[in-house]
Formats: sequence, structure tokens, C-alpha cells
Amino acid sequence: MTGSAETGGDRQFHAVVRDMSQRRAADEQAARHTRVLLSTIEAQRAVTAAHDPRFRLTFENSPLGLALSSVDERTFGRYLQVNPALTAITGYSAEELLRMSFHDLQHPDDVTLTENALRQMITTGPDSVRAERRYLHKDGHTVAVSIRVAVVRGGDGAPSYAVVQVEDVTAQRAADARLHRQAALLELIPAAVIVRRLDGTILWWNSGARSLYGWTSEAAHGRRVHRLLGTVFENGSAARQQAALTEDGHWDGQVQHLTAAGRMVTVLSRQVVHRDGDGDVEVLEINTDVTAARAAEQALALNEQRFRAQFTHSAVGQLIRALDGSLIAVNQAFARMLGRRVEDMVGRVIDTELLDRDELAYAHNEIAGLFAGDAASYTHETRLRHADGHWVDVEATVSLVRNAQDHPRHLIVVVTDISQRRIAERARDQAAAALAERNTALEAANQLKLDIIGMLGHEISNPLSAILGYSDLLADDLEAGSPTATAVTVISRQAQRLDEIVREVLSMVSIDAGNLSAVRGEVSLHAGIAQALESAGATGVPVTGPDVTLRFNPGHLQQVLVNLLANAARYAGGATAVRIEPAPGGRVLLHVEDHGPGVPQELRPRLFDRLTRAERDAGTVRGTGLGLGLYIVRSLARANHGEVRHEPYPAGGSIFTLEAEAVATP
Repeated sequence: MTGSAETGGDRQFHAVVRDMSQRRAADEQAARHTRVLLSTIEAQRAVTAAHDPRFRLTFENSPLGLALSSVDERTFGRYLQVNPALTAITGYSAEELLRMSFHDLQHPDDVTLTENALRQMITTGPDSVRAERRYLHKDGHTVAVSIRVAVVRGGDGAPSYAVVQVEDVTAQRAADARLHRQAALLELIPAAVIVRRLDGTILWWNSGARSLYGWTSEAAHGRRVHRLLGTVFENGSAARQQAALTEDGHWDGQVQHLTAAGRMVTVLSRQVVHRDGDGDVEVLEINTDVTAARAAEQALALNEQRFRAQFTHSAVGQLIRALDGSLIAVNQAFARMLGRRVEDMVGRVIDTELLDRDELAYAHNEIAGLFAGDAASYTHETRLRHADGHWVDVEATVSLVRNAQDHPRHLIVVVTDISQRRIAERARDQAAAALAERNTALEAANQLKLDIIGMLGHEISNPLSAILGYSDLLADDLEAGSPTATAVTVISRQAQRLDEIVREVLSMVSIDAGNLSAVRGEVSLHAGIAQALESAGATGVPVTGPDVTLRFNPGHLQQVLVNLLANAARYAGGATAVRIEPAPGGRVLLHVEDHGPGVPQELRPRLFDRLTRAERDAGTVRGTGLGLGLYIVRSLARANHGEVRHEPYPAGGSIFTLEAEAVATP
């Protein structure tokens, strides 16, 4: 296979598959000569018989080089007789060759192979061997030869001499090498390369064809290309293709082929006819897979149709702007937005006729960024001039379209009328300003409220302290059970309740104002519990668990514990147990348990919120609080790096758990 040509500026490859029948005929003729020679030699059965006229005629006139070679150990391999063809092949005269052996004539790397083969033939057979060797020509170049060696034996079976037939195959090897190189080049072509006859019979195809169609060379060889590949012509037919090849010598077109996997591929096929010197006609077919490109073209066309439909019928204003600012196309929505007609807007320069001049510099800089590749698009708000002269507030998204060479081509602008949004935004801003003014007034009122509550708390605390102190003194001097003593007890109890309310309100104010802070110290938990039980009048409640030193504000701890105990007394008949439980990570858990009715399910998610009270208890529990106790408990716990939680008691009731930080023991 060989050759290339240039036609019309395009480089066309062609391939030649040579008919080897002439070479085979020459080989057969040489073999006949050899058989005649061997028959003559065998008939004479002696070297001296080689002088027979028939033998000499065949020997001297053979087109192949012939030699008789010695098999005697003393002259092993020495040439005994040579013909003119051998002298022509080697460049040595007959006299020179008769003084030489194959050791002298063959390439050094081939001598050992030849000697071993000849000795094996002499001892064990076979009687003839064919091999390829390299001869060193007299002028120094290397000659590639095909050698056939036959051993002639006497009547006793002993070897007499060897007959050597030599054919110069140097030119043939060079031609084969060129063919292999050219075939290798064709193999490297990524496209599918097929060599076939005019009738479509496949003679050869390359790795590109194997990769594209999935058939091996062996599977494709000898089959008709259109049948194997199920060729479908997009324009034309097989008959028209055949006519073009016959009349014009070439054919180009696009066809569809079926692969071994059942997939249809679209290929661009270029075919050229080659006629060699022997009159053989072959077609070189180069098929390039354009399936992806064709699909991309179809998708592009479909997208173009969709874009046109969307562009024309979109309710949003759209336009295509040339790089010089002129309008290439606008849709009906954009023209209607500005009170104009589509045909009147095409060709107008948007920058000078429609755009606010104050926006030109900004638009120029942003478009420069699109050119430079800083962004694919940008969005901004601007104003466009209406046909009646007023300005229309719009939001525009500008995108740059590039061509196949990645150069800027034109701009696509999507425009939305935001006039109503601007009106709404202005109304919103006015409302926000009014709200901000109202919030300022509310903040001032809230601060006044906090100041008044703080002042009242301070003013109420002083007389309360006096009432509590003097009521305790009176109670000590009065007879127990007397009407006066009873009245003093009621006064003391109500004063204590009022003091509790004042403290809760003041704590709430501090929490809401963000002024709650905790200076933590080290507090013995047993001592703190004992003090809280005494303050709450619940000294009979059992306390279990080891004593632990907490890192907690002492006053906050008392307020938390008293609130939890008071909450249990108010809603659950009093606390039933207080348990201390060490926890991992240097923490400690304090559980306050009761066996009351428990917290209603619907109240649990907001149990620790401010002013939370159960409707169930509002009218049935006497002396209910303000709903601030648990809110204050949680706030105080968190201020001391702790937490408070609730869970139902398994047997009925509640467990309130305070988690706090324990002081590490040395």
C-alpha cells in the first residue's frame, strides 16, 4: 500500500494493495529450476556428474543464484561450484567465490545460525531448509537474500554436498518496508481509513476505522462496506456515489453508518479512486466522525429557534445591541415599554438617544469588563427615555456574546420595567422612616418605664423592710393566737409576698435591659440548699447526694433555689426531695422533685418564657405568681454558665434540674 497525491489543494491519500501473483510465479519457477537441478544431481549421484550438459545448462542459466557447497569437515561450507547469477548477486567473480565459504560471504551475525542449521540437516534432517540471510556484497553494502538449502546424499545415505539456491530480495524488502511505513502512517490517522474495491469489497482498514465502527480488520475484510455499515445517504444514493467515483474519480459527502454496537454515527466521507500500473482499481475512503458536531449544529439551530421564539414573545423587554451601540433587534415588550414601534427602534443608537447621559460612563466601564473577561454579564438599574419624554426606571442585565474565535460579537440586554417597584420602594422607605421614628419614641417610653419601675422598686423596698422588721418585733411581744398576733402575722406574710414580687420585677427589668451580670464565687451546695430550705419554710425536705462546691454567684444561687422551692410549694404541694448528682465534664446536677399534678403538655415548650402561667392554675391555685419565677431562674442560671431544665417525674409530678459548674478538687 503506498502513495499520496494533491488534488485541488487538498491532500489526498491513496493506498495500493499489490498483487503478489508475479512474485509467487517467480518463486514457483525458481522451485521448478531447483527441482530439476536436484533431480539431475540425484540422478548423477556424484559431484563429477555435475558436468552433464543438461545439468550445466540448468545450473548456468538459472535466474536464481546457485552454488554447490562442501559438507566435508575439512572444507565445511566451501563453495564448490557457483553460477553467474550468484556472482551478480554478490559482486564476486566465480574464481573468488570458489575460494570462499558461507562464513566469508554472510553477515557475521548470521553465520552461526547457518552453520547450526546445515549441521542439523546433515545429521538429523530435514534435507532442505529455507531461510533469509544477509550477504556482504563485495563493494561493502548488505544484500538481503532468500536462501533454500538442500543436502544431496549418496547411495549409502551419507551427505555428499549441499545445493544452495539464492534469491536477491533487497528491493522487495525495501518496498515492503516502505509499504509498512506508509501503512503505519495510515494507522496513525485518527479518521477511519478504508481501502476497498469499486464494488465495495473491503481490502483493509486502519485503527481509526476499528475504533469508530467496532469491527476488527479480520471481521471487516472481504465484506461489502455498505452492507456491513448499513450506509444511509443524507443526500444522494449508492448509485450516484458509484457514478461519481467511476466518472470523476472522487466523491465527497455525508452519510450515516451503523457501528458494531448498534449506534448510528454521522461521518463526513471523502473517497478517491486509484488505478495502479496493473490496471487494478481501488478506492481510498477517509471517514471523519462528525456525530457530535452534527448534534451540536442541530442543537444550535434548535436553540436559535427557541431563542427567537422566546425573544419575540417574551413579556420582558429584550434587545440585541451591536458593539457600536446601535440596536440590531428589539422585541415587542421592549418597544411597548418605551412607547415606540419595533421597526422604528432597530438601527437607533441606544447610548445617545435612549440612555440617561449620567449612566454612560458606568455602562462603558462595565462593558470593558465584559470584553476583558472579568465577568460574563452584569446587572444595574438605570433610566431609559420614553417616547413622550419622561424617564422609565428599568433594571438591565447585559451579557456579551462571543464568536467562534472568542472575540466579542454583540450584547444581549434583558430589560425589566421597575417603575412600580421604585414607587413601592419609596413608600416602603417612608414607612420605614416613620417606623424608625415610632421605635425611637417607644424606646424612650420603654426606658422611662424601666426607670420608673427601678425607682418604684427602690422606694417600695425601704418601707417594706420597715414593715417586715417591725412586724417581727410585734410578733415577738404578742401572745400567740391573739387577734392582734394573728393580724401581725397576716401583715408579715403579705409584706413578704410583696417583697418577693418586687424582687422578681426588678430581676426581670435587669434581664430585659441586658444589665444582668454574675460575679461568680465558690459556694457549698449543701449550705446553699439548707439556707434556701429555711428561707422557703421547707426544712423537712430530704437532701441526698455529696456536697459539691459550685462556681456560682451566692445571691443568684439562693434566688434560683428559693424560686424552685416556692414554685413546688405553690403548684405541687411542696418539694418532696432534693438530689445532688455529679455529671461528666466537671458539672453537677441539682434535682428538685415534687409529686404534684405536673406541668401540662401544651405549656412545656414555653415553660421558662416570661409571664407564662397555666390556665389550669390561674383560677384554682391560691396566691399564684406573676409568671416570672422560672424565667428569672433560667436567666440567672445562664448568667452563671449553667442551665435549668424540666422533665416529668415518672410517678407523677415534676423534676426541675439545675446544671452548674463544679469547682475542681485538687
